[in-house]
Amino acid sequence: MADADGARGGALAPRAVLLDLDGTLVDTVATWHAAYLRLAGELGVEAPADLWPRVAGRSMRASLDVLGDAARAHDPDVLVGRLVTLAAAGLGPDAGWRWMPGARELLTTLHAAAPRRPAVALVTSAWRAFTGPLLAAALGGAGEVDATFAAVVCGDDVADGKPAPDSYLRAAALLDVDPLDCLVIEDSPTGVAAAEAAGMPVLAVPHAGPVAPAAGRELRADLVGLSWDEVRAVAARIRSGPGR
Repeated sequence: MADADGARGGALAPRAVLLDLDGTLVDTVATWHAAYLRLAGELGVEAPADLWPRVAGRSMRASLDVLGDAARAHDPDVLVGRLVTLAAAGLGPDAGWRWMPGARELLTTLHAAAPRRPAVALVTSAWRAFTGPLLAAALGGAGEVDATFAAVVCGDDVADGKPAPDSYLRAAALLDVDPLDCLVIEDSPTGVAAAEAAGMPVLAVPHAGPVAPAAGRELRADLVGLSWDEVRAVAARIRSGPGR
């Protein structure tokens, strides 16, 4: 049995909080949208008007479907590499991204949590070649990235990206935490599906698309003012609900 603040024996506090990146912690929609448009131009096709809703939250490889047969005629890893290069070129310390409301403060809150601080991990569909520079720009360097996240799982770290559960299961394994002892914070329907397929409770903060209420998840408008007590309460409500 876990201790009084443990996930199983007492207050049902999560031992780990797993955070999506784009749309949850930061907004890089404009950067990625521009990268897809440039890639479409290089392939000689026109990107669809509803491009972003069709790619948001999906694995990088799967997102190429939005560019149709022109993309399918190429090696997907080569195309994803080019897409990542185009996106990364739009990043800088003050350009290409912004913090989502309340996200920076939430990271500070999680690291100051008492009596037991949860492990904090990042789980993203973006490839490491993009995620690394973005995190360094947002947090102030590689040392701060390591201090902020106990693990970082990127889209190219797993065979099957979101909505498959692989990335979330890998994060739990790296942290040596049972999936049920995690709380995932996600913004997209695809990311929510991935977390729930991994057997993890989810706090959804919809940004990339609508997320419907359902067992195993709670919804919140944004991360502004989200406290550790509220994080614990969300995890406890979900994990003590029907069928738990």
